[in-house]
Amino acid sequence: NLERKKNIFDKIGSLIPGYRGYANRDSRRGCDKLLRNQIADEILKSESLMNDRLKEEVKNKNFNKLQEIEEYRKSLNTLSEKVRYAPYGESTFFSDNQIKEDAIQKIYQFDYKLFSLLNDSKDKLVEMSNLELDGYIRSISLLINERNSFIKGFK
Repeated sequence: NLERKKNIFDKIGSLIPGYRGYANRDSRRGCDKLLRNQIADEILKSESLMNDRLKEEVKNKNFNKLQEIEEYRKSLNTLSEKVRYAPYGESTFFSDNQIKEDAIQKIYQFDYKLFSLLNDSKDKLVEMSNLELDGYIRSISLLINERNSFIKGFK
């Protein structure tokens, strides 16, 4: 079990330079901010790919597709902002000296799922159908909401 805990922490650590984890109260806010900025940047890369897709559709004179692609681009931008500026108030997640290991594990899992989704999808984003894009954006949004709710409601 200890091996599994170390494993997810190492996986996230390898994705994010400077990531130190949530175990130490003093570095918890900094770690969360670092992680949120990194996730927001990944989402912005997806938004940038939507811009490329827009240019491609204009070049091919597929003007009927522009509106929906622009909607996806805006959705990604909104999600990026939501992650970067997540309001947690005075969540006890940041102020408790000791956080139970299972709570830390849970947030590592949110972080890793979100990162994996973003990393695994970015190469496919340009070719995704609208249905797949809808699912992709909904999945990101759901994970962000679950993560934010967990931190805000932390007891």
